[in-house]
Amino acid sequence: MNVYECNENQFVENIRRLVDSNNKIIVNRRITLYDDQKYGLSTLPDKEFESYSMIAYRNGYKRTVYAKVPFIDEYHNHLYKENEVLHSSSNLLFPRLFIPYYKVEYSFNIWGNMYLHSFDLLFKSEIKLEKRKIRGNNLLVHVLRFIVPDERIMMLKLPEQVIILDVKKLTRIFE
Repeated sequence: MNVYECNENQFVENIRRLVDSNNKIIVNRRITLYDDQKYGLSTLPDKEFESYSMIAYRNGYKRTVYAKVPFIDEYHNHLYKENEVLHSSSNLLFPRLFIPYYKVEYSFNIWGNMYLHSFDLLFKSEIKLEKRKIRGNNLLVHVLRFIVPDERIMMLKLPEQVIILDVKKLTRIFE
Protein backbone atom coordinates (compact mmCIF):
# COMPACT_ATOMS: atom_id res chain seq x y z
CA MET A 1 0.00 0.00 0.00
CA ASN A 2 1.31 3.43 -0.94
CA VAL A 3 0.98 6.21 1.63
CA TYR A 4 0.72 9.79 0.42
CA GLU A 5 1.20 12.50 3.02
CA CYS A 6 -0.73 15.65 2.16
CA ASN A 7 -1.03 19.11 3.57
CA GLU A 8 -4.51 20.26 4.56
CA ASN A 9 -5.36 21.85 1.20
CA GLN A 10 -4.25 18.80 -0.82
CA PHE A 11 -6.15 16.44 1.49
CA VAL A 12 -9.42 18.39 1.29
CA GLU A 13 -9.04 18.87 -2.46
CA ASN A 14 -8.52 15.11 -3.02
CA ILE A 15 -11.68 14.39 -1.03
CA ARG A 16 -13.65 17.07 -2.88
CA ARG A 17 -12.66 15.56 -6.24
CA LEU A 18 -13.74 12.10 -5.12
CA VAL A 19 -17.08 13.43 -3.84
CA ASP A 20 -17.62 15.29 -7.14
CA SER A 21 -17.14 11.98 -9.01
CA ASN A 22 -19.94 10.40 -6.90
CA ASN A 23 -17.64 8.22 -4.78
CA LYS A 24 -18.52 7.49 -1.17
CA ILE A 25 -15.71 8.50 1.19
CA ILE A 26 -15.03 7.44 4.76
CA VAL A 27 -12.32 9.40 6.54
CA ASN A 28 -10.64 8.04 9.66
CA ARG A 29 -9.60 10.49 12.34
CA ARG A 30 -7.23 9.36 15.07
CA ILE A 31 -6.27 11.51 18.03
CA THR A 32 -3.31 10.36 20.12
CA LEU A 33 -1.97 12.04 23.24
CA TYR A 34 1.82 12.34 23.26
CA ASP A 35 4.05 13.27 26.16
CA ASP A 36 7.39 12.48 24.54
CA GLN A 37 9.69 15.53 24.81
CA LYS A 38 9.12 16.62 21.20
CA TYR A 39 8.21 20.19 22.17
CA GLY A 40 10.18 22.16 24.76
CA LEU A 41 10.31 25.83 25.73
CA SER A 42 13.54 26.60 23.88
CA THR A 43 12.11 25.73 20.47
CA LEU A 44 8.86 27.69 20.88
CA PRO A 45 8.50 30.87 18.81
CA ASP A 46 8.81 34.10 20.84
CA LYS A 47 5.08 34.82 20.66
CA GLU A 48 4.23 31.39 22.11
CA PHE A 49 6.99 31.63 24.73
CA GLU A 50 5.42 34.82 26.16
CA SER A 51 2.77 32.72 27.93
CA TYR A 52 5.59 31.11 29.97
CA SER A 53 7.43 34.37 30.73
CA MET A 54 6.02 34.51 34.27
CA ILE A 55 7.99 31.37 35.25
CA ALA A 56 10.82 31.11 32.69
CA TYR A 57 13.27 33.22 30.72
CA ARG A 58 15.63 32.77 27.78
CA ASN A 59 17.90 34.98 25.70
CA GLY A 60 16.43 33.96 22.35
CA TYR A 61 15.06 31.19 20.16
CA LYS A 62 16.85 27.84 20.70
CA ARG A 63 18.70 29.24 23.72
CA THR A 64 18.85 27.74 27.19
CA VAL A 65 15.66 28.28 29.21
CA TYR A 66 15.87 28.84 32.97
CA ALA A 67 13.20 28.91 35.69
CA LYS A 68 12.61 32.50 36.77
CA VAL A 69 10.83 31.49 40.00
CA PRO A 70 10.11 28.18 41.74
CA PHE A 71 7.01 26.55 40.24
CA ILE A 72 5.10 23.30 40.08
CA ASP A 73 4.34 21.55 36.80
CA GLU A 74 0.99 20.03 37.76
CA TYR A 75 0.68 17.86 34.64
CA HIS A 76 4.00 16.06 35.23
CA ASN A 77 3.83 16.50 39.03
CA HIS A 78 7.30 18.09 39.28
CA LEU A 79 8.67 21.00 41.32
CA TYR A 80 11.24 23.21 39.56
CA LYS A 81 13.58 25.46 41.53
CA GLU A 82 14.67 28.99 40.69
CA ASN A 83 17.39 29.16 37.96
CA GLU A 84 16.97 25.45 37.17
CA VAL A 85 17.59 24.61 33.51
CA LEU A 86 14.29 23.77 31.83
CA HIS A 87 15.61 23.28 28.31
CA SER A 88 19.30 23.33 27.42
CA SER A 89 20.50 24.79 24.11
CA SER A 90 23.15 22.07 23.89
CA ASN A 91 20.50 19.36 24.20
CA LEU A 92 17.51 20.63 22.20
CA LEU A 93 16.06 17.16 21.62
CA PHE A 94 15.58 16.41 25.33
CA PRO A 95 13.93 19.25 27.28
CA ARG A 96 13.40 18.83 31.02
CA LEU A 97 10.07 20.65 30.85
CA PHE A 98 8.12 19.54 27.81
CA ILE A 99 4.69 20.33 26.45
CA PRO A 100 2.13 17.54 25.92
CA TYR A 101 0.29 17.52 22.60
CA TYR A 102 -2.27 15.69 20.50
CA LYS A 103 -1.25 14.21 17.17
CA VAL A 104 -4.33 14.39 14.93
CA GLU A 105 -4.31 12.18 11.83
CA TYR A 106 -6.90 12.18 9.06
CA SER A 107 -6.68 9.40 6.49
CA PHE A 108 -8.68 7.59 3.82
CA ASN A 109 -7.98 4.62 1.60
CA ILE A 110 -8.90 4.39 -2.05
CA TRP A 111 -7.76 1.91 -4.71
CA GLY A 112 -5.08 0.49 -2.42
CA ASN A 113 -3.55 3.89 -1.63
CA MET A 114 -3.72 5.74 1.67
CA TYR A 115 -3.93 9.53 1.82
CA LEU A 116 -2.85 11.02 5.14
CA HIS A 117 -2.90 14.45 6.73
CA SER A 118 -1.54 14.89 10.26
CA PHE A 119 -0.74 17.78 12.57
CA ASP A 120 0.30 18.34 16.17
CA LEU A 121 -1.83 20.35 18.57
CA LEU A 122 0.02 21.61 21.66
CA PHE A 123 -1.72 22.06 25.00
CA LYS A 124 -2.12 25.67 26.15
CA SER A 125 -0.44 26.77 29.36
CA GLU A 126 -2.04 28.39 32.37
CA ILE A 127 0.04 29.81 35.23
CA LYS A 128 -1.51 30.75 38.55
CA LEU A 129 -0.23 31.64 41.98
CA GLU A 130 -1.61 29.16 44.52
CA LYS A 131 -1.13 28.18 48.12
CA ARG A 132 0.41 24.69 48.27
CA LYS A 133 1.83 22.50 51.02
CA ILE A 134 5.49 21.86 50.20
CA ARG A 135 7.68 19.92 52.64
CA GLY A 136 5.26 20.60 55.48
CA ASN A 137 5.00 24.36 54.86
CA ASN A 138 2.09 26.23 53.27
CA LEU A 139 3.67 28.39 50.56
CA LEU A 140 2.51 30.60 47.72
CA VAL A 141 3.95 29.07 44.56
CA HIS A 142 3.38 29.40 40.82
CA VAL A 143 1.54 26.42 39.32
CA LEU A 144 1.81 25.51 35.63
CA ARG A 145 -1.20 23.72 34.17
CA PHE A 146 -1.67 22.47 30.64
CA ILE A 147 -5.14 22.97 29.20
CA VAL A 148 -6.50 20.42 26.74
CA PRO A 149 -7.22 22.00 23.32
CA ASP A 150 -10.82 22.45 22.25
CA GLU A 151 -12.29 19.69 20.08
CA ARG A 152 -13.30 22.21 17.37
CA ILE A 153 -9.63 23.00 16.67
CA MET A 154 -9.04 19.35 15.71
CA MET A 155 -11.72 19.41 13.00
CA LEU A 156 -11.05 19.75 9.28
CA LYS A 157 -13.75 21.36 7.17
CA LEU A 158 -14.76 18.52 4.86
CA PRO A 159 -17.73 18.21 2.48
CA GLU A 160 -21.01 17.10 4.11
CA GLN A 161 -21.09 13.86 2.06
CA VAL A 162 -17.96 12.59 3.83
CA ILE A 163 -18.37 10.25 6.79
CA ILE A 164 -15.79 10.71 9.54
CA LEU A 165 -14.99 7.72 11.74
CA ASP A 166 -13.50 9.03 14.94
CA VAL A 167 -10.88 6.59 16.20
CA LYS A 168 -10.00 8.20 19.52
CA LYS A 169 -6.86 6.54 20.73
CA LEU A 170 -6.14 8.62 23.81
CA THR A 171 -3.14 6.70 25.02
CA ARG A 172 -0.19 8.39 26.60
CA ILE A 173 3.07 7.80 24.71
CA PHE A 174 6.33 7.90 26.67
CA GLU A 175 9.51 7.57 24.65
